Amino acid sequence: MSLPPGMRSTARRFALAVLRNLAGGCRLALGLPRPRFAVSVAQLVALLAIGWGFAFVADWRGLGADVVISGWGVAADAARAYWWLAAVALVAVLSGAQAAFLRLAVACAAADPLLWLAWFGASALSARASSDWPLQDLIWWITLAWQAGIMLRALRLTLPRLRWWAPLLAGLYSALLYVTVEHSPNESLLQAVEPAQRVAKLDVEGTYYSQSRLLDAALAGLAPGRQGLPDFYFVGFGAYANEAVFRREVTQVRDIVGNRFDTAARSMLLVNSRRTMDELPLANRSNLDYLLRALGQRMEPDADILFLFLTSHGREDGRLVVDFGELGLNDLEPRELRRILDETRIKWRVLVVSACFSGAFLPALESPQTLVITAAASDRSSFGCAHENTWTYFGEAFFRDALAAQPNLVDAFKAASGLIAARERREGKEPSRPQMAVGGEIEAQLARWAASR
Repeated sequence: MSLPPGMRSTARRFALAVLRNLAGGCRLALGLPRPRFAVSVAQLVALLAIGWGFAFVADWRGLGADVVISGWGVAADAARAYWWLAAVALVAVLSGAQAAFLRLAVACAAADPLLWLAWFGASALSARASSDWPLQDLIWWITLAWQAGIMLRALRLTLPRLRWWAPLLAGLYSALLYVTVEHSPNESLLQAVEPAQRVAKLDVEGTYYSQSRLLDAALAGLAPGRQGLPDFYFVGFGAYANEAVFRREVTQVRDIVGNRFDTAARSMLLVNSRRTMDELPLANRSNLDYLLRALGQRMEPDADILFLFLTSHGREDGRLVVDFGELGLNDLEPRELRRILDETRIKWRVLVVSACFSGAFLPALESPQTLVITAAASDRSSFGCAHENTWTYFGEAFFRDALAAQPNLVDAFKAASGLIAARERREGKEPSRPQMAVGGEIEAQLARWAASR
């Protein structure tokens, strides 16, 4: 069905105006003379829609074909668009040219596609060249400076006479963009579709009855440590059954820690997964309590070191998500984990918590004899918790990459923090800000272990 001739003509004129605006945006962003714009609310809406298209492409890269639109992601990006409009409106008001708001908004929105293309190109080149975080920071600051330059040229086109404070307004605009990106929720517009599976109903009663047998089997397989010398004992806790990344990660961490800290014969896993439920105990509070108490009786309290790694989703109130469908498991709170640890005889502790908002565990777990590392600050998300992933961002950077190259855990954390910051900046994500607390006595004990090897 074709449009009436009048509507076709209107649509053609509108499309040509969009193209002219995009050309004007390129000229504006590149500093070329005579950028011209067709200013209307409809044109602003069309340019914003084009910007959203680039945002979808940015989030789609690396996810593959099977994706769905995320409602949370759309809401977060819409909020950032509102804040951007507010920033443009504030600049218009402060410039004394409130009526020029629409012209400023159209000009800046028209330049946005070129910025997106430049960002894609710079990110691809930097990813090939290096993962060094200062390079990523440089690209980020150059982008913000470029945004300020675009606003300054837009003001020059709008104001009858460019005044001395116009660069200050352009700088304010760029600063507001920085605050919007850094401090607003960062949710992808798209998310990968998990493969559909036919899942058999869990035998809840049988699963619970099997736990004592599985726990005793895990403890029976432990090799003794060296008499009078410090040894590591590893416990992995993969707590979320609906995404396989946590099972994969905790298993790989067991192997890496086994090689790095000689725990291959002194490792135990608690995992929530249908694949392992007949072989490994569940990751829940009761099993963790039982296992750590039993370990406390076997470890030499003044010598041996516990390496406890927990990986799952995290809640904004600080709890670690512990979930296995109809089994009805309870989440793990930071203070509950501290209580469990304090009621054992385990003195020396290395505790690593990989989850969103996991920084909430830091104040509850720190002590002079403890090294605590978390994947994120208490108010930040971490990334990579997708069903199809092999690692989370933190697990990959800390365990797979940094720990293999650094001489100790503290140095590995510092290196991993840089790798994570670079990746998050490259992908336009809000920084997760991994955290670490080093007790006053634990470093000396780790040095004693290293000297005993």
